[in-house]
Amino acid sequence: MDFCDAMEKLPEKENNGLFGKNLLRTKDMSDEDIKAIAAGACALKAMRDNNVSPKIFDSGIAVSMFSKKDNGMELAFASGCDLLGLTIIDMDRKLGNSNINETAGMASYMADALGICESDFIEKSSRYIKRIADSVEEAQKSGVIAQKPCVINLGSDEDSPVQTIADLQYMAERFGGIENLKGKKIAITWAYSPNGTRSLAVPQGILSLVTRFGMDVVLASPEGMDLMPGTYEEAEKNSEISGGKFTRTDSMEEAFADVEIVVPINWAPFTFLEKRTELSAANLGTYIDLLEHELRENNKEFINWEVTEELMEKTKDGKALLLHDIPADVTDITCIRGEMTAQVYNANLENLLKEAGIRPYVIAAMIILAKSEDPKAAFETIAKRATKRYF
Repeated sequence: MDFCDAMEKLPEKENNGLFGKNLLRTKDMSDEDIKAIAAGACALKAMRDNNVSPKIFDSGIAVSMFSKKDNGMELAFASGCDLLGLTIIDMDRKLGNSNINETAGMASYMADALGICESDFIEKSSRYIKRIADSVEEAQKSGVIAQKPCVINLGSDEDSPVQTIADLQYMAERFGGIENLKGKKIAITWAYSPNGTRSLAVPQGILSLVTRFGMDVVLASPEGMDLMPGTYEEAEKNSEISGGKFTRTDSMEEAFADVEIVVPINWAPFTFLEKRTELSAANLGTYIDLLEHELRENNKEFINWEVTEELMEKTKDGKALLLHDIPADVTDITCIRGEMTAQVYNANLENLLKEAGIRPYVIAAMIILAKSEDPKAAFETIAKRATKRYF
């Protein structure tokens, strides 16, 4: 999609379903909302590639809150907000439950965007992000702040909308548009990692999203590596509505057969994450350490769930597009045994970096759509101004 095509796909005033909204889950966004974000990201990338500055804010801040370090998403949020002219403030800590309303209100005084990443605990993490969003809404309604910043989920226990929409847009670029993804075969597969305790956000998020656009989806995982309850039923319903297909298998080899896209990623089973949440609520940190150790030991049973050159050869024409929310666990590079071999990683590194490079534009597009009642007019103003980034 080039700049002109992207501009044509942006919504006008009466059709912008994201104006004034928070961006917490893709399931709360319409298909048109998703397409608008993807189109906005494409338009912003085209501007940047042509050295045009898309700064639309004369002043204002963007506040990020990460409960633990995530270099990739932190850089994406900072880059996306800076692209629009916002000053980045990283709070570098999680808000305590006792002062969420107070701190969320103070963080919103001059903010146009709040980016929050909290993914450790099942259901609690999503509730935590929602509570901040509700506090910000209340601050505006009560007159504490004049303008409400949009709250963006940068990764929770159940969804990672920035990552998954970036993945959707990258696939669309590869296959000539989101509409051309219908019928394309994609394998979302569990892969071994020595860490083994990652959240369900990315696999659940990408599964929820691609089944909405008519793709032929196969989900592969070892026995016991289940996602959250209701996830499979939602995928089946989405596929039925979109005219796609959803199947499950416990064989990585079967999942790779003749697919056009592969998404290998490690995740911890729902039962483990649920138990860890319970132990955390009871302040039993030592037992959490033991639980995590037990999971890592059990995962060694599936150490062969690794993407190899032989598996990639089983894909369509041996040229499937490989996606991952890097950094990846790579055999002989970052660990002794990981999600993929060094050969597979090195062969796909350029694509993985391009995939990751879409995230800042997705974040920037989300902000514009949430803050501008007429985003198409906003983009047209930027394009006509055509201010160069330098010289």
